[in-house]
This record gives sequence, structure tokens and C-alpha cells, in this order.
Amino acid sequence: MTTMKHQSRKGLRFAIYTRYSSELQNELSLEAQETRCRRAISERKGKLVGVFSDEARSGWSLERDGFQNLRRAAELKKFDAIMFWKFDRLARHHDQAVMIKMLLRHKYGLKLFCVEGFSEDEDNSPYTAMMEQMLAIFSAFYSQNLSSETKRGKYQRAARGEFNGSVPPLGYELVKVADATAERPAGLYIILRIAAVVRRAFKRYATGKYSDFDIAWWLNQQLVIQKLRYGLPPISKETVRDLLQNRVYTGRMPYAETIYSRTLGEGKQSGRKRKHWFDGKHQGFISDELFARCQQVRQSFLKGQRAPATLRTYLLKSHVFCQRCSNNKSEILVDPNFGKMGAVWRNTNNKAYYRCRARHRGYPPCKQKYVPVMSVDDQVLQALHGIVVPTGWEAQIEKAVRDRPEHVEAYRRIDLAEETMKRIDFSWEQGFLTPQEYVTKRNLLQGEIESLRPVDYDMLLAAGDIMRNFRLHWKDCMITDAPEKAQQALLDKIVEKVFVFDGQVTGITLKETFRLILNGFHTLERTENYFTLTESLESASHNYSQ
Repeated sequence: MTTMKHQSRKGLRFAIYTRYSSELQNELSLEAQETRCRRAISERKGKLVGVFSDEARSGWSLERDGFQNLRRAAELKKFDAIMFWKFDRLARHHDQAVMIKMLLRHKYGLKLFCVEGFSEDEDNSPYTAMMEQMLAIFSAFYSQNLSSETKRGKYQRAARGEFNGSVPPLGYELVKVADATAERPAGLYIILRIAAVVRRAFKRYATGKYSDFDIAWWLNQQLVIQKLRYGLPPISKETVRDLLQNRVYTGRMPYAETIYSRTLGEGKQSGRKRKHWFDGKHQGFISDELFARCQQVRQSFLKGQRAPATLRTYLLKSHVFCQRCSNNKSEILVDPNFGKMGAVWRNTNNKAYYRCRARHRGYPPCKQKYVPVMSVDDQVLQALHGIVVPTGWEAQIEKAVRDRPEHVEAYRRIDLAEETMKRIDFSWEQGFLTPQEYVTKRNLLQGEIESLRPVDYDMLLAAGDIMRNFRLHWKDCMITDAPEKAQQALLDKIVEKVFVFDGQVTGITLKETFRLILNGFHTLERTENYFTLTESLESASHNYSQ
């Protein structure tokens, strides 16, 4: 257990990081972790700045929102130290933990402490440094052993022919262990009407006359499929690609180990070509001969494909949406990617275009033509360069942050500190304080105010700077090693969606932080040859009809 000389750490600004693993459901809850961390910070006479949490996220991957928000706040120098319940909340893998601690300690200059365990930042002694490393190794061993047991369990279930997943393949229903009975044990069971449609899809593809897209379109016309997916996105060609390569339909069960492509547990790799297959307990309804024929057809299609083009950077990739499709979106449809346009390169004229992918995603064909990428980019940049940040935007930010319930107590203490600062200024003006006393007291209060100010306040200030000086930020991207990547990252911070109607940008929806800066206005809507700020895109939807 760590100990501490309170006087040496008095005044540190702390952040708390908590994590609850999806693999260990009996771990200390996020609330309990936070309570213990708060108590430890209070004992150290520290000031709590913010709490960052990840719920039901494994320590093997760093693709966690809470941790990434912690890093962004650390870059803004919002705190001096981080408190953990245990250091294994940060990362399970020992090599990951060492690299992350070095990043936080050396790049951001932070001190790291834990409620249970040892930290070299307690007293900088060789003993605590050694104990911190030893406990990290023990924790990594425990986690690796647990992971091995989990993987072994999944492998054994697959080897016994049992289903490991939570979402059954199309044509099956899954009876979970909690719902199982003696007459109907846990496992996969065929839904006869849907299975018949899936079997017909395999047979159509086996003829070699239909592509994945053709099969997807045919499936979406079947009434039983429409009823099953009511309110959901239609079946896409990517879904069909996976369906036609799924050996579960032949009565087998897969197992594939989870692998990450990057060092710090990022970029989960597909297991499509790494699966081991076992005889399943469930009943298949696709014969081995039919399945093999479909794979032969797929290989024949692949032989006719051209080599992939050189990778290109599209500044607004994943942000461009079709206004035509948006005008006709069903109110019951739940699909955040509905109307999204994809970027393509046409070798015939060596130009890049955005095209509506409605047909490819199983929706009715759209009349939106190919839109030149350069034209969309120019229109969006024209709109962003033309934004005028309203006067008093700093006060707008202050009010927006202050009104959030989680910040009420912090701002109450800020107000008290500011009142105290006024009294100190008055005492100085009346000659009741020496210059040294005045400077010391004022600096302490100013430091307290800065430590209490919520993290998102500085993030909003940074967003305000981008809006006010967009032209300068855009020019700064040009002098980096990868200008297009830097420009893409800048636009990702600002732009949420870009709506296009027959080659013309009709509206640009901004990210939440920029909406606050612009007094709640969050859409740049085209009005003739220029853009104006509006509260929504509804008017644009009505002005542009088919």
C-alpha cells in the first residue's frame, strides 16, 4: 500500500482514471474506484480536476474513449498527476504499461499514483520503483493467464461445436444458456422460412451470374427479410460477402484468436482468414458441395479484379452525405450512415469523385451523379473561411460549461476564489499587504481557479481559436511533413457532416464544440452563392427536392 508525505504533494491538480473490464465482471465498480481515488486525493491535499472512465473495456486495447480523452486533457496541461485504483486500470500488458507510463511521465510531465500498489513518484526511491515494476509484472502475468484461460474456454466450446458469439447468423436463432430448457438446450436453431431464403441466395450465387451486390438486392426484396429488418439498414453487399463465406451454414463452428495490428492494442484485425473450423452441434442447411461451388465462383470473380490503386487522402472522407437520400429518409430507419457518399478514383480522367452508395448498401438507387472531390473540398473551405465568430463567444463558452450539473460545485468554488481575490486586491490597494504577500496570495488563488476550471473549458477555447484563425491553422498544415493528413485532421475536428445535392454543397453540420462557440448555430446552409449559419438543416431539405 502506498504512503505519502502530504506536505510534498500539497496543491497538485489530479485527474482520476477508472476502468471496468468486460472480462472480469467481479471487479471493483467504476463508482467504487472513483470513491477510493477521491479519498486518496483528499488525503494528499490535492485538487480534483476531472474524472475519465471506460466501462466494460478490456485493458488489452487502448481504443477506449476515456483514455483518449485523458490524453487530450494531458496535452492541455490541465492536471499535474493522475490517480488510479491500481495501475492495471491503465493497461494489462506489461510492455504497454511501461510505454504508457513513460508517455504520461516524460511527454506530459505527469506524476502517477495509485490507491493500491506502489509508485516511483511517491518518493523517487529505488525501492518503490522496483515494487511498481514487480507489481506490474505480476498483474501482467495474471491478465495473460486469465486471457489464456478465456481463449482456451472459447476454443474448447468451439471444439465441442458450441456457438461462441452473441449474434446468430441470418437464418438461425440463438437460445442462450439463461433461456435454455431440457427440451431446447442452448445453441443455434434454424428459422425455416429465413433459412430457405438464405439457401436460395447460395444457389443463385453458385450459378456465377450474380455478384454480392445482386444477391444483397435480391435478399432485400424478400418479404420475410423486410419484416425481419424493419427499421434497420438493408442487407449490404459486405454482409452478403461474409454470409457466403460463413461455414456455420454447413454445420461447423469457428474459432479465431483476437489480434491487434498496432503496438498499443489498437486496430483489431479481422479473423476471416484465420478461423479454425470444428463440427458443430447445430444443424446446417447448406451442403458442402454448394458451399464449395460458391467459393470457386468467388475466386473466379477475384481473378478479374484490378490491382488496388495507390492510397489517396480524401480530406472529407466519411463526412460527405447525399442530400437527395436525406430528403427521403424514413422516420423509423435507424442507420447513422444512411446517405453516406464514398470516395472513388476514376482512372479514365485521373480524378477523384464522391458517389452516393445507396445501391451498394441495399437502398433504392439514387439519382445523385458523381461529384468531383475537389469541388466539394473547395465549397467547404469557402464556407469555413467565411465564418465570423460572434462577439462574446468566450462568455458563451463560460455559460455553457457553467450550466452543466457536473460543474456546479467547481464553479461555486471558483466564484468564492474570485471574491477572495477581489478582497486581496482591495487590501493591496489600501496598503495592508506587502508586495510579496500580495503576489504570493494572488498566485495561489489564480492557480486554484485554473485547477478548478473544467477540462472541456480549455477544449472549447482551443476550438474557438481554430474558428477565429482558421486561415492560419490551414496554412500551418501546409508546412508539415504530411500536409494532406494534417488538413484532414483539422477538418475532422470541425466538420460532422457535409450535405451535397447534385454537385452543390447545401449544408455543413459542425461538431458540438463549435456549435457552442457559434451561439448554438451548428449548420452552415447555402443561400444562393454563400453560406449562412442556421440552427438546423430542415430548411435546406425543403428547398432542395427531387
